Amino acid sequence: MSNLLVKTTLIHFYANNKDVLSARRVFDEMTERSSATWNAMIRGYTSQKERAKKCCREALVLFRDMLDDVSGQNPTDTTMVCVLSACSQLGELYSGACVHGFIEKTICRPEDDVFIGTGLVDMYAKCGYIDTALCIFRLMGVKNVLTWTAMGAGLAVHGRGKEALELLDAMEDFGIKPNPVTFTSLFSACCHAGLVEEGLHLFHYTRSRFGIEPQIQHYGCLVDLLGRAGYLNEAYNIIIEMPIKPDAILWRSLLSACNVHGDLAMAEKVGKVKIMLLYRMFMLLPEGGGKWRW
Repeated sequence: MSNLLVKTTLIHFYANNKDVLSARRVFDEMTERSSATWNAMIRGYTSQKERAKKCCREALVLFRDMLDDVSGQNPTDTTMVCVLSACSQLGELYSGACVHGFIEKTICRPEDDVFIGTGLVDMYAKCGYIDTALCIFRLMGVKNVLTWTAMGAGLAVHGRGKEALELLDAMEDFGIKPNPVTFTSLFSACCHAGLVEEGLHLFHYTRSRFGIEPQIQHYGCLVDLLGRAGYLNEAYNIIIEMPIKPDAILWRSLLSACNVHGDLAMAEKVGKVKIMLLYRMFMLLPEGGGKWRW
């Protein structure tokens, strides 16, 4: 393999394993770079969960450097999707709008590319311009499940929960089946917007209408939603009755809600459960003499 390909792959390797500093060191030492090399480094920054905002700012700076680079490597559609992701995570409307204009002038019409179009829908929704996101969404000729998920989550976050649920009906009409990630995004959006009724309807839909068994993250969002709204008994009953084993995060979420709403009785009940979980976590199997080892 060529030296260029090896080092580009090495950037992918380091970034995928959360070592973005080593990835950047390899990138900076390269005397020759292709557009794939730039894309690997920019994508590496936008995929980091730790210090996400700092890394996304580095991604935008690197994109500017790419435009100024004397080697003349032009951004591709992959580059633009990654840059839009950085703008979305930062909530940078001005930067996102500039990128939108750049795409229209040099890459393509956004509504003709499903990935760029989805990136724009997500960016404008997260930056607070939900009507602009809707406009782009409606203009797109092809939409995938990620496009519908981004639009639905954006509507829910902006307090338009009923429209988000109506979007599920439209998805069915277009032959797009929501997946567990779709429901996680919509649940999370309902949770942050305090849309209790819409969230409960959505939870009911996952199994009864779409045949998707709720997963632990879906129960987590529902418990968080009910807890924030003060429905502590309902949240407790959901944890007790759920068909999969609840984890410590669920109990911690409910305990936090008890603290916010000052419900000492429920906090004591949840606290006892958490103590039992900790007991089981730290207790190891007995050794030879039958004594427990901690």
